[in-house]
Order: sequence, then C-alpha cells, then structure tokens
Amino acid sequence: MFYIGISAYYHESSVFITDGININCFLKEEYFTRIKGDKSFPKRSLEFLIKKYSLNEQNIKSVCFYEKPFKSWWEIFIYSIKKPLENKKLLSHHLKNFNTGSIFFYTHLNKVIKISKDKILYSSHHLSHCLYGSLYVNYLDDYAFISCDGVGEGETMTIYTINSENLIKKHWTNFYPNSIGLFYSTITDFLGYDINDGEFKVMSLSSYGNPIYEKEMEQIFDCEELKINSSYFEFHKNPERSFSEKLINIFGKPYLNLAIKENFKKYSNIASSAQLILNKSVKNLILKAKQLTGKNKIVLTGGVALNCKMIHDLSKQNIFEELVVPPSPGDSGSAIGAANFSYFHQNNKFLKNIGLFPGPDKEEVNKKFRLNEFFEKISQQENSLEKASDLLIKGHIIATYIDRTETGPRALGNTSIICNAKDKLAVENLNNKIKKREFYQPLAPILLKEKFKKYFSIQNSIEKNLYTMGTLCDANENLKKDYSSIIHNDNTCRTQIIDNNNSFIFKLLTKLSENNIDVLVNTSFNISKDPIVFDLFDVYINMRRMNIEYVVMNTGIFKVKEI
Repeated sequence: MFYIGISAYYHESSVFITDGININCFLKEEYFTRIKGDKSFPKRSLEFLIKKYSLNEQNIKSVCFYEKPFKSWWEIFIYSIKKPLENKKLLSHHLKNFNTGSIFFYTHLNKVIKISKDKILYSSHHLSHCLYGSLYVNYLDDYAFISCDGVGEGETMTIYTINSENLIKKHWTNFYPNSIGLFYSTITDFLGYDINDGEFKVMSLSSYGNPIYEKEMEQIFDCEELKINSSYFEFHKNPERSFSEKLINIFGKPYLNLAIKENFKKYSNIASSAQLILNKSVKNLILKAKQLTGKNKIVLTGGVALNCKMIHDLSKQNIFEELVVPPSPGDSGSAIGAANFSYFHQNNKFLKNIGLFPGPDKEEVNKKFRLNEFFEKISQQENSLEKASDLLIKGHIIATYIDRTETGPRALGNTSIICNAKDKLAVENLNNKIKKREFYQPLAPILLKEKFKKYFSIQNSIEKNLYTMGTLCDANENLKKDYSSIIHNDNTCRTQIIDNNNSFIFKLLTKLSENNIDVLVNTSFNISKDPIVFDLFDVYINMRRMNIEYVVMNTGIFKVKEI
C-alpha cells in the first residue's frame, strides 16, 4: 500500500510516495513544466507516479496535503477584515483567488486520479515541515523541532516536540504578520531581487557589508518579541507591494544598480544588517524552544532554515548542542512531511530516514529517449573514473547525470556541474561564463569527509549539515594555499562532504587525490532561472546553452552532439 504527500499552490509544488519499506520517490512539478518554482497543482508529477507504480484507489492507503486549505485561506481572510479599508487590496485579492487555490485540492486531485474522500488527510503546514525534518535524526526524543518561514495557516514560527511514543506536541506559535521570513523577503524585494528566489543572493551580499543599520532594522523587526513594525511593510495590506514609503525614507531609493560601487556598498550594508536581525531573531527562537521543551538539540526547518550563513553564525554562539537542517526545508520538502503524517495516521509510527536522493532513477525518467540521438559515448562505464579524472585535471568543466535525483535546491553530486577547484581558470569560467552568477555569490566545494579537517573547520554542533551544504564552514591555511579561488570574502565556504563509498563522486574524489586534487567545485546542473535538469532533453539543451562538452552518466561518459 502507498502513502502520498503533496505540497502545492504556494511555492515549489511536489509529490512524495512511499510504501513505508522500500519504495520512496519524490518529484517536483518544475521537473516537468520547466518553470522554476512551479506552484501549480503537481498534475504531471502525479501522472508519472501513477504510471510508474500503477496507482489506483485500491493500492493507495491515503493521500495527505501538507496544510489545511480552508484554515490557510480563513486566517488571512480574518486578518484582512479586521481593517477592511486599510487591507482592501489584500482582501480583494484573497476573495478573487478563492477558487484557484488549495481549497480545491480534492477537486484537482480527482481530475488526475479518483480517490475517495475518506482517504484524504490534511496535515498542518508547520507540522509537515517538522515531520519532514524528523526523518534526518535518529532519536526523536532528543530534539525540539522548529519551523520558521513566511507564513502557513496564519502561523509563521512554531515549536514542536515529536517523541518515539508517537506523541506530537505544539509548544508555541507566532502568528502573521509577525514573520522573520517575510521581513527578510521584504528586504530581498527592496534590494531588487525576486522574492522566494533572491534570498540566497541577499545572504551572499551580506558578507560584503557591515551591519551599520542594525538600530534601524531593530525598529522594523523586534528580535526579542519576534514582531514586525507593520508601518514599514505593505505585504499585509497589498499583495503587489512588500514595503512602505517609511522603509524608503530610511534606506533611500530601492532597486538600485549594484554595478555602481556606491550602491553596492550601501546595499551590502543593508543586507548585512538584515542578516544580523535574522540571526538574532532565530537565536531567540531557539532559546525559546530550549526553554519550553528542555531540549538542547534542534531540528530547524521551513524556508528560513535555507540561510546557511545564519546556521554558521549561530553555531559559534554555543546556544545548542546540535542543530540539524534537512536537505529541502522549504515547502517542496513538506510533501515528504505530509506523507510521513499519512503514514503515522495509518500505522501509529513514523517513517525512517529516506536518504538524500529519493528522486526517481535517471533510467526510469528517460525510457522514451535514445541516448545516441543527443550524445556520443566516449568512454565505457568501466573507464568513467579514469576519463572523468583526466578531463578535470586538464581543466574541463563536466556535468554529472547519475543515479537518483536530489530533493533540495542544492545539487549534491548526482545532478551537478563540477570542475577542479585548483584550476583557477576553470573555476572562473564555471562561475562567470557557464552559471553567469553574480561575483558575490559563493562557490560550493565538495570533498571526502576524511579530507575535511585538512582544509576547513566547523563547530561540531552543525557538522551533520555538511552532507547537504546546509551550512558554511571556515577555510584554513591549507585551503588558502591550494584553493584560494573558491573562498568567499568572509573566509567561508558552503562545503559538502562525501562518505558514501558507493557513489561515483566518492570514487572520483578518491581517484583525483592520487593527483593531489582533493577538492572539486560543485554547482547545480541548470542555467540560472531554470530548474535543475530532469530528463535527457534537459541535459542536452543545458549543455548546448552552457557550452559544456562532457557529461558523466551511469553507463559511461558522453559528449554532446551538434544536431
């Protein structure tokens, strides 16, 4: 019997299916539509799974949506009508979109597959986040679970405990519009980046500035009380505008050109100040969780948990014994949390760890394609390590398209673009010509776990997050000597470690170490603004657009054809 979790309508729509034993498969709708962050009902993802597992009413135990649709709609509606004149734009938008959102989840589901209503479950938004995070710790009783994001069902921050006796307890909740996530998104918008996409850039930009606007930011968001000063914001009144004129009066004109030196300095200082407020707020949230639960180990999830600089900075304040961030803490990962709720509801126990790669196998995805239409094989599988190593040593940038797909926004080696981190020209070309990233965005090194301490240092409390690029770590003198081009300006790297000796990347790094190369640069296999590649056609198009010649697949190394 299958248990299905679905997340949709707000951010990256996704589906997760499990039998609770051997089968786990996760899909994002953006894989199929090629619209990054696609939030529509995941019709194509479901159709793929229906075909793959021959799904029907009889073999589906339950389907769980990751939040309670009417409650989600109702909470914002109630907030809007408290001040109908002031919030009329928000209220109007909310009413107009009544029939297009999650309230019609069951209707949309039944257009794809007929499921009786008694098999439909609804988790709560923040509980889905936490139940996803619970899959990445061994002993639930030791942890407090914190969900922190923009908003879900009117909640913005929530503290739970989930124990091994299957007791779920909510200890505290903060409510809309008091959201540190929406505060950071508003600053993201002010600086000229897209909300729900540009927060990473603000985080990176913050390292180039100083928090000279700390006092001003504290007027905007109270880190102690975890409350916004609504007079600086518009998102709670107008869905088309996030900040008010009052914010402009403090920081000046928004959306400035960062190519101008003065603008860059000013905006990096604003970003640094916002980052400090985020750090202080989440610190207080963690202290509150410790006080209410008695737990000194924390699982942090929700979109805010994607801020790996915050994780690194907080680790140095010794406020927790351990902090764990799951690989996909945003809404897409909540589909997995919803499936966990579904499984728990039927079996009175929780799912176990599903690993870092619960996506579909590449061969399964590409049954309709013939490799030789797009690619020329230049190396057999048994020679892939030797050939890939040789290409990297010679300065080539290569792609990987192997095994199962990652869940989160960060490529973990199976669907990646990699280069030799010692080769400064290759690193520069990867960042500037292929990915076309802003210069202030950091690079992500990947290396064997056994080599980590040779080049980096990190607080023991957050070291688990190194497997998922969930935190920054500090570069030491060895890294500065041999791999200076991959160090961010604040002497940090968003590093990934590998200890799975069955993976191709592990074997490749082991092979390269024979040539005194311990570190590769790893970035996601996609063009900026596009989703990570999913099928062979995506691989071909992206390689042609990025001028990448070689890709490693399960069956060997291939060179892209000119068709």
